[in-house]
Amino acid sequence: MTAHTGKGQGRRHGLLLAAPALVLIFLFMFVPALISLTASFFDVSLSRGIRLEWVGLDNYRFLFEDRDVLLSLRNTLVYSLLTIIPSLIIGLGLAILASSLGRGRRCVQVLLFLPFAANLVAMAVVFRWIFALHGGFANELLGVIGVAPINFLGEEQYSLLTVAFVGIWRNTSLALIIFLSGLTSIPTAIHEACAADGLRGWHKLTSVTLPLLRPFTVFVVVMLILQAAQVFDTIHVMTGGGPLSSSETVLTMVYRLGMQQLKFGEAAALSTLLLITLIAIGIFRRRQLSGGTS
Repeated sequence: MTAHTGKGQGRRHGLLLAAPALVLIFLFMFVPALISLTASFFDVSLSRGIRLEWVGLDNYRFLFEDRDVLLSLRNTLVYSLLTIIPSLIIGLGLAILASSLGRGRRCVQVLLFLPFAANLVAMAVVFRWIFALHGGFANELLGVIGVAPINFLGEEQYSLLTVAFVGIWRNTSLALIIFLSGLTSIPTAIHEACAADGLRGWHKLTSVTLPLLRPFTVFVVVMLILQAAQVFDTIHVMTGGGPLSSSETVLTMVYRLGMQQLKFGEAAALSTLLLITLIAIGIFRRRQLSGGTS
């Protein structure tokens, strides 16, 4: 009876300690999501106060008929493909390299993780200067080898590739730190058994290391998908979604619809679709990780 009472008091104390965080989560996550979902079914006007007019699914129909919105969806998919696969491969390679180092291993690991820890807006400003048409470091370097300046941020064919490069630079660091944790979790006995059996290099990587890293790989892929789907700061600072919407993504399109064109209902509908997609990805990650654990 005393043990049962102690458990009940422990639960109450735990809930009491977690209450402030739960209240903040409810106010700043669930309430905005509910407001966005509700607004997606209305035509919202702020001309004379807040006026709501029921339009049903018209806002969602608009999303699949508007050229710019469809282009932002395509750009988000292309950006995801351009960033996820290279970040995954380079991050794994750097993690294997960093884990094999002897002296200076910790220092190298910290340096490789810095891109993800750095302030993204500040880094976007730096990269905007690097890829600037006039005086940018990249074009100055191209000039040294006799190549004409390239308008990385002002031409349609280069803008999305340029911001994707910045995404790879940042996301590789995220993949690196997760793969490093996975590599350090592999027991030493497995490495000793591989050495005794003569397993080294590529054969050891494909037959032993990668299967053991499967839960970490799933986690990295899902995290990179979430990062790509929510990209905003880099594109907003470097290109603003231009030129001619060539680097527009879902979140920059939400910003344009809501804050520039004042189409709050359409912006709410697009953000709701993005939220549903992210929830579906989260459910997939949970199932894959639970499957890998079992």
